Amino acid sequence: MHNPLKWSAELLSSLYEQGAEFIIISPGSRSTPLTLAAAFHPHFKKKIVLDERSAAFMALGIGKATGKPAILICTSGTALANYFPAIVEAKESATPLIILSADRPPMQRETGSSQTISQLKIFGDYAVFFHEAGEPNLQLRDLARIKYAAKQAFDFSISKGGASQINLPFRKPLEPDSQQVSEIKEIYQNSISALSDNDFNTVHPGKNVLQLIENSLRPLLICGPANRSHQLQGHVEKLAEKLKAPVLSEPGSGTESLKNMIHRYDQFLRKKSTLKELSPDLIIRFGGQPYTQSLLMASEAWKNIPVIHITPRQDTQDHALSVTHTINLQKSDQIDLIQITKKTDARWLNLWFDYDKQATSFLLKSLDEPKTLTDGHVFSHFANLLGKDWNVMLSNSFPVRDMALFGESMGRQFVNRGAAGIDGITSTALGIHWCTDKPTCCITGDLAFIHDSNALLSIKQSNQPFLIVVINNGGGTIFRMLPVYQSESSVLGDEHFTRYFETPQHMSIKYLAMAAEIDYFNISLLDELHSFKREHLNKSAIVECITNARDSMELRQKLWNF
Repeated sequence: MHNPLKWSAELLSSLYEQGAEFIIISPGSRSTPLTLAAAFHPHFKKKIVLDERSAAFMALGIGKATGKPAILICTSGTALANYFPAIVEAKESATPLIILSADRPPMQRETGSSQTISQLKIFGDYAVFFHEAGEPNLQLRDLARIKYAAKQAFDFSISKGGASQINLPFRKPLEPDSQQVSEIKEIYQNSISALSDNDFNTVHPGKNVLQLIENSLRPLLICGPANRSHQLQGHVEKLAEKLKAPVLSEPGSGTESLKNMIHRYDQFLRKKSTLKELSPDLIIRFGGQPYTQSLLMASEAWKNIPVIHITPRQDTQDHALSVTHTINLQKSDQIDLIQITKKTDARWLNLWFDYDKQATSFLLKSLDEPKTLTDGHVFSHFANLLGKDWNVMLSNSFPVRDMALFGESMGRQFVNRGAAGIDGITSTALGIHWCTDKPTCCITGDLAFIHDSNALLSIKQSNQPFLIVVINNGGGTIFRMLPVYQSESSVLGDEHFTRYFETPQHMSIKYLAMAAEIDYFNISLLDELHSFKREHLNKSAIVECITNARDSMELRQKLWNF
């Protein structure tokens, strides 16, 4: 009997039983059985997103915030191809995600049939799991297989870190009758969500690792970006306290409120003399590959120092090729360090605190000097204004780095640092916003905002305030860091640099906000920024901050030379 609805319902029921909670659907015809199966499921939280690229980044945001995969449903053809940028980011940042792609039946492939492309392993190695389900078959063995595929997709998306794809070819008719709808409702009545907590394990480091830690007099802890399922805040806290070690935590690491945290490291870890004075004898890394320039410079300067990487991820995160030991540790595990006796030099942590205190004073003084509005003022203001109650999504290019320089690392900050693109930033923030039901601020640049403007279609569906802070500094000013701009012998004049690299845009952000029926604020002066208070955070809005690019860069350079 032809019943693609039941086939789809068995698949979704199994995914729910594994622990999946969220489904994002982009409208289409060939995906009708999947869409209706989702619509009739009483427990899944569902959202309809017109633009598939935006939908995929929203699912990515859900994976980052919850540590569990959201489900994407789309029709056949280029709809699926629009997921690709988010799938790349999912793989590179080990973020779980599941794609249920509707397809034309095999008989229509390679015939020129409309909206039919090759969807088999379309994402190549960027998908961590792929299964071609075949056309619906309701025999017991086939139903068991589609349920098992759901389990594989869910498990691999978390354990391997990335997107799983199940490709589902359907032939017409796609629409069910009333009896078929009644049947799947009975299936759903018996569907119970599973608990997703991992079993508890004690991890025993090898003898060499224990000796390194025990013999260290100047240990240093570094926390790079990590998704919720990979954040090891408890382990960082215990190890920092036991070793009396300073902690350098990047925005997006999920690490916050530690007594040993050093906040202004991005200011003072750029001078050779300082790097030499603060050279550790052991580095213990958590999370993904660090991205702030100061830590990249430090990793090169300290490349002969032993590095222990403690991580739940299975892939390599070692830009400097410096990791000497790796400990695979899940969030629910414990690491056995009871044998270690503290030997850390008491002056070590105080030395870092002294640098941090001096750098903080210099930052506050430096922010008081410019009379024009700079990027730094915006980050400093909103970091203090939002506090710890808000989710904060940081765009790539300067914003993610400026939070480290002018703001600080907080627990509910999120970044797309896997592939580090500027696409899908607002959509990722919306996914985080939806699944946490917390107020959310997306701090983004003008180019990244325009790049993802279709995300504005989904903002009004939110219950909590969703704030977009757009730093409009006239395009990609991060290119001013490149030799092509800085070199005195550069073949580019200002005109060519602006046109081919910086690419300032002149689209009206105000009218984009009006079209989406979202409140809009324009800030171009320091007094206007200081006047933006907590009472302005009660509902969703777009805040365009028009900053001075030259003064912003001069302020960064001043702090970097501290």
